[in-house]
Amino acid sequence: MVISLEEGWNVMQDGINNILEGLPEPQFTSDGYMILYTTIYTMCTQRPPHEYSEQLYEKYKETFEEYIKSTVLPSLRENKDELLLRELLIRWSNHKIMTKLLSRIFCYLDRFHIPRKWGLPSLEETGFLSFYHLVYDEVKKQVMDAILAMIDWRQAGEPIDQTLVNNALAFYSEIGESTRRNDPKHFAETMIKEKSTFYYDEGSNWIASSIFMDNTPEVMKMHYSPTGSSRKINLISSDGDMFEVDYDVALMSKTIEDAIETDPTGDVNCISLSLVSSKILAMVIEYCKKHKNAQMSDVDLMDWDVEFVNVHYTTLFDLVLSSNYMNINSLYNLVGGKIGDMIKGKTAGEIAQLFDIKDVCTQEEQNQ
Repeated sequence: MVISLEEGWNVMQDGINNILEGLPEPQFTSDGYMILYTTIYTMCTQRPPHEYSEQLYEKYKETFEEYIKSTVLPSLRENKDELLLRELLIRWSNHKIMTKLLSRIFCYLDRFHIPRKWGLPSLEETGFLSFYHLVYDEVKKQVMDAILAMIDWRQAGEPIDQTLVNNALAFYSEIGESTRRNDPKHFAETMIKEKSTFYYDEGSNWIASSIFMDNTPEVMKMHYSPTGSSRKINLISSDGDMFEVDYDVALMSKTIEDAIETDPTGDVNCISLSLVSSKILAMVIEYCKKHKNAQMSDVDLMDWDVEFVNVHYTTLFDLVLSSNYMNINSLYNLVGGKIGDMIKGKTAGEIAQLFDIKDVCTQEEQNQ
């Protein structure tokens, strides 16, 4: 079934709004992640004119811009001095969570669309650049004035929140690193130096030693620790069949790993793979088990791989699509290599005959 841009984006907006409304701890489940990831994947892999990678990349950027303009900037503009610093750090922390989640959901663009478009920043960098251009550029001077005022208070013997100052200074370094720009840290050091030698020595030490406190909730951090066969997870195929596998085997799929990491409960028992049939999922699991817990030499494993892909071309096509969807690079490369070997040196007509493709090229093209 073809998903239109409007239909698909409506699904995405519902999920994204759920994330934004829940910041800083969005109640986002692995099921919700898989729905959004699958929607993006499908919209990026449909045949033209229904392949929407470029449009989705633009909408990804627009999502950050609209949220910043409607929510972040108004909240900052209504605060000043110490309250501004606190609000900035909250908004920056939320932005990192938002960027991490959305870049995972849209990750298919990072894998295929962005590498094809020279010069495009990654999804994570795109998210951080939106904060840089829309927030940092507007508030950098006001924030630094607030920092310097607090240093003044400290010099006057008044108590200040040292951690707040440290984190506010570290923000300049962190946003610079996130966007691969040197000017934020340089701006902070220059502003402090212009005040006085004392400020420069003191402030530079703070900038150099400050480690931005990681306010990212546990929901966004790795929250599974079982290894080996100590924990199981059920993978559900498009046919509704359930396959129980070890966690470490399932985690060979980056898609499954991302789905687990984004669930706030840390207790994911099932992952639905709506684009993978039971037959193919069984083969994928077999491959992952063999490669995760290989009890054979490299040569024997290579021989096993050769036999594994010695199947009908329709199965190969299903395997390459499923390994792409599940983001298992080694399997994707193995199957893609097999298909490449099958068509190497053949004409378009011979390839069409090999794969039973009809009415796709003229007789002249077939003979070329």
